[in-house]
Amino acid sequence: MKHHRSVDRLALAVSLVLTATAGPALAAGPAAALPAVDGGRAGAAVWQEPTRPFVLAGDAQLWAGSPSGFVTYAAPAGSTKYTYRWHRSADGVTATLPASSDGASPGVALDSGRVVVRTQENVYRILDMEGGAPVDLDASSVAADRNLRLLLQDTLVFWRTGAGGESLRLLSKPAGTTVQRQVTGLPAGMKLKRLGYSLPGSLAIQYRVAVGDASEEHLAVIDLAEAKVIEDRVLPGAHGVSDIAVSSTHLAWIEQELTGASTLVTAHRGTRETTRHTALKSSYSTQIGLLGDWVVYGTPEEALSAVSLKDGTVISLLKDMKTLAGADQGLLAQGTAPELGRGVYRIGTGPDGRPAAVLLATNGVTTPTTVVTQQAPATAGFRAVGDKAVLRWVYGRSDLQVNLRVTHKQTGRTWTADQTLLGTDTEAVFDWAGTFTNGTAAYNGAYEWKMTAFPLSSIGGAVERTGFLTVASGSAVHDYSDSNSPDLLVRTGQGHLVSYDVRQILGPPGADWEPTERGGGWQTYDRLLSAGNLDATPHSDILARDTSGVLWLYPSTGHVLAKRIPVGGGWNTYDKLAAGSDLTGDGRPDLIATDRSGVLWLYKATGSATKPFAPRKRVGGGWGTYNLLTAPGNLGGAKAGDLLARDRSGVLWLYLSKGDGTFAPRTKVGGGWGVYGQIVNIGDTDRDGHPDLIADSGNDGYSWLTVYKGTGDWKAPFRPGQLLDYPAPYSRPYSPQPLPF
Repeated sequence: MKHHRSVDRLALAVSLVLTATAGPALAAGPAAALPAVDGGRAGAAVWQEPTRPFVLAGDAQLWAGSPSGFVTYAAPAGSTKYTYRWHRSADGVTATLPASSDGASPGVALDSGRVVVRTQENVYRILDMEGGAPVDLDASSVAADRNLRLLLQDTLVFWRTGAGGESLRLLSKPAGTTVQRQVTGLPAGMKLKRLGYSLPGSLAIQYRVAVGDASEEHLAVIDLAEAKVIEDRVLPGAHGVSDIAVSSTHLAWIEQELTGASTLVTAHRGTRETTRHTALKSSYSTQIGLLGDWVVYGTPEEALSAVSLKDGTVISLLKDMKTLAGADQGLLAQGTAPELGRGVYRIGTGPDGRPAAVLLATNGVTTPTTVVTQQAPATAGFRAVGDKAVLRWVYGRSDLQVNLRVTHKQTGRTWTADQTLLGTDTEAVFDWAGTFTNGTAAYNGAYEWKMTAFPLSSIGGAVERTGFLTVASGSAVHDYSDSNSPDLLVRTGQGHLVSYDVRQILGPPGADWEPTERGGGWQTYDRLLSAGNLDATPHSDILARDTSGVLWLYPSTGHVLAKRIPVGGGWNTYDKLAAGSDLTGDGRPDLIATDRSGVLWLYKATGSATKPFAPRKRVGGGWGTYNLLTAPGNLGGAKAGDLLARDRSGVLWLYLSKGDGTFAPRTKVGGGWGVYGQIVNIGDTDRDGHPDLIADSGNDGYSWLTVYKGTGDWKAPFRPGQLLDYPAPYSRPYSPQPLPF
């Protein structure tokens, strides 16, 4: 009779606590709720099987079992407090066991359909789930340091850890009188490690005892009627937390080799000879049970198998085994079998004498998987924070695993998500926030989605739906991937141009940033600018000045850069250039430049790729005091974009645009900006409508990036800087001295 499957579960097997008002109602409640079934009490245990499998909640997990029924446990979604339920095997009639104030698990008498609860501090009530009268036992004689471990037939098994050392105490009530007995034959100073299978009238335990400076693991069999050890053997290689089993003819345990491998070992009762069987993957998680002339063994998440004690034949019983419970009259296991699916199975001996699995209850509904309603948008846009595309399905059942894949048709890039529907939950809702799975912003264009729902029980068949949607998020400043998300452009020390999606690099930490390679040969340019949309397309373009002073335009097609177009020569007369901000209020990004005498010049954009700028216009002199210019966009709330300038002492100044190519008197943003080699007008990184900055404080070939998010208030245009968690990843594959712009 299998009880709790590991040391951790043993530690939980304390009594349930009932309130004073729950006690009287409980005495008649669960027992009276279950109509009587013939054959469950008199004589040897009779295994009950339903005429057809009944249905369990999808999240129900097997806790313990007996010939007449079994106990499952489950926690509601988002909760860690378990609900325990008794299920009668003959017909699936279910009773919810009383809740405990501390979430403790019930003690279960696995050969007779009984559970134990605690109604008062020292009073334990044994409930007969087949309709018998409840029995109350006063445990005050066992002392307060008691730990209830098992209920075997009508006997409570306590483990005491008092000043006199550890001991096992048995509490029962024969002829209406409560009797407490201490198990004899266990050595002083022993440490109880595990209570294993029990049979009617006997119990197996594993304990550890000191021998000189070392210790030994022992396996003992206890006669409950006599309260004494009747067999005891040393287990030389036994693991302290391994499983053990006992039947009327055999003992079974797991030994761990010096190599770390584990082996299943058996012995005939009353003999010292042992037989070593199959090697196991884990000594800790493997569960074992004895079934006549077979040993049944399995590991959670793997298969349940059986090996013959006679000839070593191994057969497979279940896949995805979760829990094994029971005794050598028969075992219970939770797992999956072909065609029948996931559920609770009785493992018994078939007509051919070999173990076989019979489905008692399925963990999923058996109806076909159907879609009741579907909601999927035809278009989606992700321009602002909180924008999302909602895809929703309602099914005709629960117990489903639902997978969704959304694929960009042009590039094959995807976003995937999954949900598990358990209990009464039949609705799957997916909120797509407009990123691919790695966190980069989703591209504009056509997408195909595919939803697949398949039953966890493997019963009812899978269902699949497909459809299409179009993402139309528009284009943003500094967007070079047609996603409405800015891209950080980087020229590496080797002259390669790469880009990083800002939505990814500012997203949750952990994932590697994904570089997009945009070609080599960029070392020929001494100045690179993200210029905004200079031609007739909606995409941001790049300006590059070569060492001879020729300025070149690289138009963007959304994902790639087109062939360069010459703008003109003579641009080496300027020592500072800034682009990407509409300084004249006509909706086009202009170019600003200072010559070596300190005069600021405006180049108004025309919208033509072949002639992108009108003749220059003088703005004014005195700009030689600055060593950096950047055009971030509209910081002040007016119609046109503004200008930032850093002086040689590291103070950053804001020049608000008047909308005609001239500026209002400067206002001080703040000091300390001299630590940055680059200050990039990156656009709107967080989609709040305000332009932001990325600043690079390079050191030893690495780039440390700080993001300054705009506030929309020209008096305090930026929030405090946010330093990214680690050096920008492009410094690893492309170091030294990357240059962002």
